[in-house]
Amino acid sequence: MDRTDLRIFTLLVSDPFLSDERIGREVNLTGKAVRLRRRRLETDGVLTDYAVHPGAEILGRHALAWGYTARDRLELPVARLREVEDLVYVRCFRPDFYMAVRFTEEPDAQDDPRLGRLLGRPFGGPLDDWSPKGLMDPDDLSRVDWKVMEAVVRTPRASLTTQAKQAGVSPRTLRLHRSNLDTARVLELAMIVDLAREAGLSTYGIWLKLDGSVDEAALKLPRLWDRPHWTRNPRGVYLLGSADSYFDARELELELRSLPGVLSADPLIPAGGYFARDRIVDWIRSERIRRYGTRGVER
Repeated sequence: MDRTDLRIFTLLVSDPFLSDERIGREVNLTGKAVRLRRRRLETDGVLTDYAVHPGAEILGRHALAWGYTARDRLELPVARLREVEDLVYVRCFRPDFYMAVRFTEEPDAQDDPRLGRLLGRPFGGPLDDWSPKGLMDPDDLSRVDWKVMEAVVRTPRASLTTQAKQAGVSPRTLRLHRSNLDTARVLELAMIVDLAREAGLSTYGIWLKLDGSVDEAALKLPRLWDRPHWTRNPRGVYLLGSADSYFDARELELELRSLPGVLSADPLIPAGGYFARDRIVDWIRSERIRRYGTRGVER
């Protein structure tokens, strides 16, 4: 992966709806050249899934996440994971960390013991600050909003024309509603990536164990691909970002290790995962039907 691939990758992680043409303008390539590079990343398994989904509160649920550590790296038992009825996705990190996110019906749901048996020893309590509340209440969503949401979640990288056909609206209408949903933070992203499949990628993923004296502002580093993810027990944070070279990534790691309040720093690299797309689509459709009936439901 060269620097241009890295820029394309970073843009997609920050906004999976960017067209190849728009990305091309950012990286000085044609849309066709960007499409070829993007498809190579997807074919090689680096970009595994564009896991776009609505916030849990839109579906009348609560987003809770748990971490697990396994003794050895394991292949995800997808068929068994599907049996956990409220599981939304699992993200894997080398060497042995797994993060599972559920949309639970209760705000204080307990860890599901099936996940522990499948993924490893629970890392602690639910992760903090997992799903920030959007700016739109589900009662404010129109029938068209729900249909657009379903189309976007089903095929996040499809063309406007394809998504509009799925939603039964014009491309212009779909673009408007998708933009409104995105601006209101109704839609969230949990990109599933496996950086180990691409040699030479200049990235860092690091888990910091912290005490109460840490200055959180010092952890807000540039070029993060995702917001920091915090845990309560033990107190810590996971950071994922990019650097110009492996040397620079190593320098960032050493810099983080030296900060006051950092007890330990363990490198972790994203290594794939699982996203329950069909389940999310079913929840969206069920909520739309509950609110607006079957009018406009595809047969």
